[in-house]
Amino acid sequence: MSGGPAHRVPFPRRPRILRAASYSFSPLSVSALSASLLIRVRRGCERLPETEALRTADATASTCVVIKIGSSSLVEGAGVDAAKADVVAGMVRRLRDEGLTTVVVASGAIALGRETLGDGPGEAGTRRQVMAALGQGPHFQAVGAAFARQDLTCAQFLLTPRDIWEPEHGASVRAALLHTLAAGVVPVVNENDAIMVRNNDVLAALLAARLGARTLMLLTDVDGLYDRNPRLHPDARRIDVVDTITAGLEAAAGGADSAHGTGGMAAKLGAARIATRSGVPTVIARFDGADAAVEACRGRPRGTLVRATRTADPLQALWCAFAQPPGGRLVCTPDGEAALAARGPLDRQGVAAADGDFPAGTVIDLVTAHGDLLARGRARGSAKEITRLPAGAPVLHPDEYVSLLEVEPCP
Repeated sequence: MSGGPAHRVPFPRRPRILRAASYSFSPLSVSALSASLLIRVRRGCERLPETEALRTADATASTCVVIKIGSSSLVEGAGVDAAKADVVAGMVRRLRDEGLTTVVVASGAIALGRETLGDGPGEAGTRRQVMAALGQGPHFQAVGAAFARQDLTCAQFLLTPRDIWEPEHGASVRAALLHTLAAGVVPVVNENDAIMVRNNDVLAALLAARLGARTLMLLTDVDGLYDRNPRLHPDARRIDVVDTITAGLEAAAGGADSAHGTGGMAAKLGAARIATRSGVPTVIARFDGADAAVEACRGRPRGTLVRATRTADPLQALWCAFAQPPGGRLVCTPDGEAALAARGPLDRQGVAAADGDFPAGTVIDLVTAHGDLLARGRARGSAKEITRLPAGAPVLHPDEYVSLLEVEPCP
C-alpha cells in the first residue's frame, strides 16, 4: 500500500427504518406481520412525526385504492415478468400523480416457489405452503426492483385473513398500513401462504374493507364479469355494472381456471361481496396498463363495476360467508327463518335438514323449505354432526353468517 494520502470511500447514508414497535401490534398471531413490518425506506426518505401521521390516517384512507394483481398478470414462466412488474409500478406512480395512495396485493409467490421446489412427495397443501415460503422473497425482490425504477419505495406485508377481520388485530394492521402510506411508502401485501394457502382476492377485499378504501380493483386476465364463461362461449356478454350479486352471477362465474393462481372469477365475486357490503365499490377488469386503473378511479372503469351497498355485517361474518363458494345447505324451519331475519343465533331447532355431506368449516347456504336463499355462513360442524345436535344446541352465531336478504345501496 502506498504512503500517499488515503482515499476515503464515501459511505452511503444508512436507510431510515420504520420499526414495527411504533405500530403497537398485538401478539394475537405471529403471522400478523411475519414480515415484522419489513418496511424498507429508500435513502433520504424521512419518517413522519407520530402525531402528524395519526392526524392524517383517516384522510389517507379516503384516498386509498387497493389493487389486487393476479398471478396470471404478473408471473411468466419461472419468475415475475419484469415488464409486467414495471406496468404495476407505473400504475402506482400514475395514481400517486392523481393524488391517490395505493396498497398493492400481488400474487405469484407460490408460482415462483413451484419452480424451485419442483415435483416430489408430500401432501399437496403442505407442499404449496413450502412453495409460498420459497417464493415470497424473490417475488417481493422483483416487485421492489420495479418500484425502485419508478423512484417508489415499497414495503412487504405478509398477512392472513384473521389478521384483518379480528377487531383488535385488524385495527393494528390498519394503523400500520395507513402510517406506511402517510410516509410515502407503498405497501405490497401477500397472503402468508406459508401459514395457510387461500387466495389474495379475499385478502384484498378484507383489506379494502378494514381500511375504508375508496375503491377495490381486482385486475386479472379477463376484462370483467360476463354472463357466461367467455373462454367457452364466444357470444358471452360483459356486464358493465352490477347492483346486486345474484346466485345466477355466481353460477356464471364458475371456479378457478388459472394455471398459476388459486382463484378465478368465483373468488373475485366473493371478494367483491366482502368489499361492497362494507361500502367499498369494486372494479373487476383486465390488467392492461396504468390507464385502466386511472380511468376506474375517475369513474370510467373499463371492466365491471360492482356498486357498494350498506350492511352492518362484521368482517368476520363476511369472511365466513364469502371466502369460498358454498359447498352445502341447511334447510331452515320457520323458527330458523325468524332467527335469521332478526340476525340472531341459529340453533338446532331452526334447522330442518342438511343438504349435502359437507365437512366442518364448509361455507353453506341457509335456505327455506322451498329453496329460497336466506343467508350464507360457515358450518361449525359437519352435516352429520349438525343433524345429531340436541334441541337448542347452537348451530351458527351471528358473526358466522350474513343475511342475503335485501341490502341498502350506498348513496
